[in-house]
Amino acid sequence: MPAFTVSHDYSASADQVWELLGDFSGLASWLPGVSACAVDRSGVGAVRQVSLMDGSMVKEELVALDSQARSYSYRIVEAPGITADTDYVATLAVLATDSGCRVEWSARFQADPAYPADKVAKAQARAEQMYGFCLASLVSRFDS
Repeated sequence: MPAFTVSHDYSASADQVWELLGDFSGLASWLPGVSACAVDRSGVGAVRQVSLMDGSMVKEELVALDSQARSYSYRIVEAPGITADTDYVATLAVLATDSGCRVEWSARFQADPAYPADKVAKAQARAEQMYGFCLASLVSRFDS
């Protein structure tokens, strides 16, 4: 099962960064490319509908939440190129460090066995690149 973790360090406190990133319904306020985010219900089991700038939609379900540990996990229910068999689960965590905090964004997914290994590797690399870009975009918000 392919898996990866992308991280970025910030000089802001973990609590300050969690205040923004920990809001499951607040994705549009910090994630580049998101035009809107609507959430049905709250807590574990909440489902968010994410509208992207290109007009596509992503549906995600909150599967774990630990506010004290500043982390949550979500499963992608529907997205372009992702099916139910993909079992794509991502975790966003904000960890305190001596100089501020580190955000870790990890994911794992089940690749279709019929998919060539090079295509799976490319899909993983694109996801890693996107996560890295999104975390880097927060530098101006937290390290200015």
